[in-house]
Amino acid sequence: MGNTLTALQPTLFSVAQEVSNEPFGIIAGINTNFDDKGVAIGDKVTVPVAPVRAAGTYAPTMNLNNGSAGADAIAGSVDVVITANRYTSWHLTGEQEKSLQNGGNDQEWFRQIVAQGMRTLRNEADAAAYAAIKVGASKALGTAGVTPFATGIDELADMNNLLYTQGAPMVDAQFVMSPAARAKFMKTGVYQLAYANGSEADRKAGILTREFGFSLRASAGITAHTSGAAANYATNGGESAGATSITVGTGTDPILAGDVFSLADRPGEQYVVSTALTGAGELLINRPGLYGATANAKAVTFTGNYTPCLAFERSAVVGVFRTPYIPANANIEQVLVSDQYGMTYLLCRVIGDGVVTWRLHIAYGIKVVQPEHVALYLG
Repeated sequence: MGNTLTALQPTLFSVAQEVSNEPFGIIAGINTNFDDKGVAIGDKVTVPVAPVRAAGTYAPTMNLNNGSAGADAIAGSVDVVITANRYTSWHLTGEQEKSLQNGGNDQEWFRQIVAQGMRTLRNEADAAAYAAIKVGASKALGTAGVTPFATGIDELADMNNLLYTQGAPMVDAQFVMSPAARAKFMKTGVYQLAYANGSEADRKAGILTREFGFSLRASAGITAHTSGAAANYATNGGESAGATSITVGTGTDPILAGDVFSLADRPGEQYVVSTALTGAGELLINRPGLYGATANAKAVTFTGNYTPCLAFERSAVVGVFRTPYIPANANIEQVLVSDQYGMTYLLCRVIGDGVVTWRLHIAYGIKVVQPEHVALYLG
C-alpha cells in the first residue's frame, strides 16, 4: 500500500511533460513564488520588496568618517493572503482499480486524469490572476467593445508610453492578450510579413515574442467584464492631482470593482474602480491616482462591458503558490508533483472501505503590489 505513489513517480513525470493546456499567459508573466510549505485559507505569506532608493550629491573627501557609510535601507514586504484552496478528485472501487491493472491501462488512465486535474487547477489560477490584475490596474486605454489590433500594433506603443510615464522600468514588461485580441494581432502585417517582422519564423510557428518592450502572451482566463449599470454619478467636491479617492454624489445602480470610468473635465483619461460602491461615497482608484485635478459636479461616465488585454511589469504582480497542509494519516498517502510551469501540487491517495479516492490540491493568493505599473487595454 505505501509503495503505490512511489511506483507512480515515472507516470507523474510524464504528466508534467505532456499535459495539455489552454493559453496560460498571466501566471507565466507575473512574479510567482512557489514553495511546498503547507498553508491554509487565510494564511499570509510575506514576500520581500526592495525599497526605492533616493539619490544624493557626492562630494570627494579625504575624511573617511564623513559620509563613507551608505544610506539606511529598510527592507519592505508585502503580505499576500492565501485566498484559494482548490482541488480536483476522482475515485475508483477496488474492482475498478484491479480491472485497470489487469488490462494494463492503469498507468495511462492515471496519467490522463492527473493531467486533466492540473489543467483545471492551472486555468482557475490564471483566471484568479486576471481578476486580481483587473481590479488592481491604475488606468485603461482603448475603447470598450472594440478589439485591439484591428489595423496595426499602435496599441502596444500607447501602452508602453502609459506605463513608462508612470515609472515602470519596462525591463520585464508583459502584455497578455485576450483570445480575440491575439487573433487580431496575428493578422496584422507586422506579424505576418517577413520584412516587417524580421523573419517569417514566428508566423509559421504561431509564436508571440516581444514588441515595444513587452513580452507578448495570451490567456484563455481573460473573459468579459460585465460592467454595472451605474449612471448619473458626479463628483461632489474637487480632487487634486494624485488623488486615489474621488467623492461622488448619489447615482443610480451600484458601481462594481473593475468598472472603468472617465471624468467630464479629464478628457481622454480612463480610470479603473478598485472597490465596489453603492450610492454616494468615495470612489476608489489605484495609484498613481488622478493625472490632474477635477472640479465639483463633474459627470462620471462608465465605459460599459469590455474584454481587456493586460499590461504590467512582472514585479508589479505577486502570486504565491503553496500546497495545503494535510496532517499525516495512515490512510492518506501524499506526494508532491510539479508541472512544466513550476506549479507544485499535492497528490493524495485516500484509502476507504473498498474505495480509493484521489485528490490533487493547490492553494494560492495573487495580489497587485505596484498598481502604477499595471494597466488595461480595453476591447
